[in-house]
Amino acid sequence: MIQNKAIESLFFDAQNNTEDEKRAKKQKLVRNEFERVGKYGIPLIKKQEIDIDKIEPWGFNKTKLNDDEFKHKTIHFFTYDWNFEAAYSKPEITFEKLAQYYALLTPEFSTYKDMPLVLQAYSVFKNRWCGAFWQKQGMRVIPTVTWGTPASYEFCFDGIEQGSVVAISTYAREHIQHFNISFYKSLLVVFSCVS
Repeated sequence: MIQNKAIESLFFDAQNNTEDEKRAKKQKLVRNEFERVGKYGIPLIKKQEIDIDKIEPWGFNKTKLNDDEFKHKTIHFFTYDWNFEAAYSKPEITFEKLAQYYALLTPEFSTYKDMPLVLQAYSVFKNRWCGAFWQKQGMRVIPTVTWGTPASYEFCFDGIEQGSVVAISTYAREHIQHFNISFYKSLLVVFSCVS
């Protein structure tokens, strides 16, 4: 039996929650509020008009509230996952800071080739969920495409509307012998089939 009421409330606060709080907690767990596509129900990021001449990359780790000097920048997440996990786990709080910038690339959650495939799919889900959430808030969003192994091709392009501007990081791919201009050309063929 738990003696301390403060500790008890950490584990049993559901009985004190209002129905709205319960719904909000369930929604944060379920994450099904956006249109979903593909076998794994990946949230869809809609195609947007993006002026690529206005894209000036700026790292998420450099963002701050009231950033008047750099609000024309496009925010990227090409850094370690733990630096931007809050974009998914606490999206409303993170959005307060991100809303001022020109556009947002979706977070590149890791899809390491030695990760279980289900975790790679979850990383893609989180990437697209953040993008769909930001679009709902009225932001310009550029989906970031990432993959681990050829098995991840089954889902790594899901949730991107055909004809969308996308971002691809070449970090850690520079040593892959097959990652060259012919790969990029074949990638364009894949994107022409993405729905």
